[in-house]
Amino acid sequence: MTRRRDIHRVTCKCVLFSPDGTKVLVVDYGGDIAYGLPGGHIDEGESPDMAMARELFEELGVEGLTLEHTDFDIHHNGKIILGYRGVLDPDTKLVPQAEEMRDALWVNVDDIINDNVAVPSYKRFIVDYLPNR
Repeated sequence: MTRRRDIHRVTCKCVLFSPDGTKVLVVDYGGDIAYGLPGGHIDEGESPDMAMARELFEELGVEGLTLEHTDFDIHHNGKIILGYRGVLDPDTKLVPQAEEMRDALWVNVDDIINDNVAVPSYKRFIVDYLPNR
């Protein structure tokens, strides 16, 4: 029997902005793609909100954030991406999950807008949901 997630590949991704909206947290998952956003697949029995909270804790060691649903998109590989947005202080201690990513780092939003930092699959989420703009 095929699991649902194999049929409907759904993932949650979160755009975490600095309080002033000038920076965004991106993750380096390795491989040939530049940067991505924290998040991952919804496990069996989880709601999207539960999955997003779990992924932020597992990948970054962050918990208790207030998140807002943004939109959804279709990834170039066919996955459905459920978008979230939140605010996180850049001084927050992060504990990147070494098994899944190389690093998590704060970058200037303007560098993403001007394509100086590549976040190819999620640039639209970042730009469309900028706070204070």
